[in-house]
Amino acid sequence: METGIKSRVMDEIKSLAQKHELNKVILFGSRARGDFSRASDIDLAVSGGDFIRFALDVDEKTWTLLEYDVVNLDRGVSNALLNSIEKEGIVLYEKI
Repeated sequence: METGIKSRVMDEIKSLAQKHELNKVILFGSRARGDFSRASDIDLAVSGGDFIRFALDVDEKTWTLLEYDVVNLDRGVSNALLNSIEKEGIVLYEKI
């Protein structure tokens, strides 16, 4: 599925996930479904590790002007959002 996210940015997201010891990073929303526009934000759902530092770093240290919406799967996410993430999500990083 085409996400419209440059491979450099994907690599930076994965690197930051490792740095902040996340268990998983999932792309969801319009970029995962393929119905995004050029200005669509990047929706990420993450679990484990240092969520706050990752969310700050991914916004500040990746090579894109696109905005991020980062959701912490470990903190009270609605069932509707969880179902959407499970249905359409693309795993970008998973700790081995």
